Amino acid sequence: MVISANYPLSAAIGAYTSEGQADAVSQSSLVTQQSPLTPITLDPLAALRRIETSTVTQLSSYGRIKSSLADLQDKARALKNISQPPTLSEFKVVVQAFVQSFNSINKTVSDLTSKKGALNTENRPSQALNDIRKAVGGSKGNALSSLKELGISQQADGTFAIDQKQLEKSFKDNPKDALSAISGLASRVTQASDKLLADKGAIGKKVNDLSSRISELEDAHNTVQGYLDTQQESRQSPVTQPVGGYTARNAIAAYTSVASFQ
Repeated sequence: MVISANYPLSAAIGAYTSEGQADAVSQSSLVTQQSPLTPITLDPLAALRRIETSTVTQLSSYGRIKSSLADLQDKARALKNISQPPTLSEFKVVVQAFVQSFNSINKTVSDLTSKKGALNTENRPSQALNDIRKAVGGSKGNALSSLKELGISQQADGTFAIDQKQLEKSFKDNPKDALSAISGLASRVTQASDKLLADKGAIGKKVNDLSSRISELEDAHNTVQGYLDTQQESRQSPVTQPVGGYTARNAIAAYTSVASFQ
């Protein structure tokens, strides 16, 4: 029996089984391996490419969040490690850089999780941003009042704005309290960002998982392509030789292992 590369893997394996060449690979076992959400289509390679494209898009989006988090982490450390005692100019520079970085990640997450955003069905980015906001606000949000007295106030959209005159006045009038507020802010945000970016953290792990998934998809694509190429060669051969059960099972396993990935 000739199997075309345009047929699904299920048809190929089904035909092969009907000739009694692969008892270990049955149509019923294949059906149980398929996800009800992503059944094998008439073009398994196209299905894999769609999944890969979606995964690459997710990785790119989470990569942006990771980059923004890493920048905020750096700015928080700069706050924490500011020279003692700092000049007014030094103080203003590190505070401004931190606020800009926080506002940047706020915008990145908001854009990616909006209705038209690439991650509009994902909860993880918003949860990560919420963790950072909690770190900024401190226990029960009591640090927000201290920051406001310093000249750093939260806006309706979640970003922060700096009242430069108030910031200068607070530093000049009571530099010790100003530095204490900034030091506490830096420690909380550093701790929160470290946790999110860790290999087992919400963002770090997601990026690692997506990177690994892309490699798995590439391997699956190569395995399925090899199976279909072998089918094509068999079709063109003067004497059609059915593909061995091991190759068939590999093709099925490669496809089904990634076809249901969400």
